[in-house]
Amino acid sequence: MLVFERALSDEKRIRYLYKPDSGPAGFANRFPCPLISPAFSLAISSSSPGTASGQSPESINGAVPQSGERSGERRADCIPASVLVRPPSATVLERAMAIRFLTLLLGLCLLSVEALEVPSHNCESYFSYYRRGNGEYYGLFTAPRAGINSFSWEVMFNAHGTGQAHTVSSLKPYPSKDEAFENIHNGERGQVFVDFQDFGNELPKLIRLELNDQVLCSNAEYDAPSSTMTRRQSMSTTSPIRQKYEPGPAIIQKSVPNTTPYPQSNPFLPQPAKPKLQPEITPHVQDTDYSECGVEGFAAAVFGGELVTRGQYPWLAALYEGGSTVSYKCVVSVISKKTVITAAHCIHGKNSSKLWVYLGRHDRFENPESHANLVAVSDVLTAPLYNGNPLPDSDVGLLVLKQVTEYTRYIQPLCLWSSGMRVPANEGDTGSVAGWGYDETGVKTRFPKAVSVQLVPRDTCLKKMKKAQDFITRKTVCAGNTRSHGPCFGDSGSALMVLRNNRWVMRGIVSLSPSKGGSCDLSQYVIYCDISMHLDWIQQNMVY
Repeated sequence: MLVFERALSDEKRIRYLYKPDSGPAGFANRFPCPLISPAFSLAISSSSPGTASGQSPESINGAVPQSGERSGERRADCIPASVLVRPPSATVLERAMAIRFLTLLLGLCLLSVEALEVPSHNCESYFSYYRRGNGEYYGLFTAPRAGINSFSWEVMFNAHGTGQAHTVSSLKPYPSKDEAFENIHNGERGQVFVDFQDFGNELPKLIRLELNDQVLCSNAEYDAPSSTMTRRQSMSTTSPIRQKYEPGPAIIQKSVPNTTPYPQSNPFLPQPAKPKLQPEITPHVQDTDYSECGVEGFAAAVFGGELVTRGQYPWLAALYEGGSTVSYKCVVSVISKKTVITAAHCIHGKNSSKLWVYLGRHDRFENPESHANLVAVSDVLTAPLYNGNPLPDSDVGLLVLKQVTEYTRYIQPLCLWSSGMRVPANEGDTGSVAGWGYDETGVKTRFPKAVSVQLVPRDTCLKKMKKAQDFITRKTVCAGNTRSHGPCFGDSGSALMVLRNNRWVMRGIVSLSPSKGGSCDLSQYVIYCDISMHLDWIQQNMVY
């Protein structure tokens, strides 16, 4: 056994025992050893010295001598000098060791986090809550049978309260898109999942599950106040499906390797106290590829003019102008790691050195804002036909950023319309618009809001807005809704987004909002610059 000694004086020494064959794992449940300085000298001892109290080291730390050790040899991974010699100066090291021990104990206490409460539901055959090893929670949906090659999922969750923290991610193929299709081809049942985030001590409750317009199960909502979240996902495959024999009834709960779904209670038996979801080891879910465009993030319920949850539209960013003091100007959208897109009238004639883009922006009153980046602009570009006049048909501009942006949960690109996409004749496509502006009372909004709008044919727009006929051309899009919700002053530059294959695609840019008496007149349609008419210019000038 090795004995490390450090001379304190001619007569007093502090000693620490160290087993040479004890690796780092040997210290897992012991006091941390103090650092051994070069001043320590090395001596060889065949047995451990006795203690002042007559106790052996193993009687203090609980170690048991191993077979093969000589009689009288003491097993110790790391024994403090307090069991050997206690000179007065040893108290300094004892205090240091006590501090390290308390720090370790505090860390272990912090790991003891109360599990979330799991709501009861009657969808056990198709849905289960799971907890990953890192403490994150997700919900897994399984189709009722194999052999389905086209899926249109719609799920609804309900949670107590109306705060923004109630967030549910978008529906995603499980465990990843490629693996999900491979499983379907191999005769497995299709699966999708959602992530849960920031729900306090209670997970959201599943209240409705539909697949291909068939209601598989439903549950009662919570009493008000509560929030409802609706998520949709569609996918299909034309590849042949290998049939897989499944004995038993048609509806079978698909097992998940290395996981244990939370057991649901029998409503006809006495109910115990509310259970807690225990940690469990789950299959690896492929990390999110933040470079994919148009993928919606965590979202709460969004109905006309409701607040946007942070990260719901991760391409949403804010444009500021100024020097030492800056002010908010317009909405911009991320389309690449170095380019954002907005309305030309927001940036025409502006000095790039005075423009700043706040990526990942959400709370306009928080400065600086966590998980957001304020980035300088290197170049300002507007469509060639835009000359500063308020004409929406060429009201599109690009800002090239000075630095490359790293994509995160809160900063991701929006998909651009592509030449291969079918451009509907404005015959009722439903879109969404999000941004900061003014609310119905004329007050600037702190958080972004989103609204659903209906695209209308050009003829319909011309009939209702006769005074705006000069602004409605073949390069514009009209949209609005019957609830008089929509973009207002300050929302200029916002993207008009439509869903294509479960991704948000940019269809237009907010250009003109009708006004009445100095405020927004949202009973009229809003005019957007049609992005599909400017694709070549955008793709030639955007920097990746």
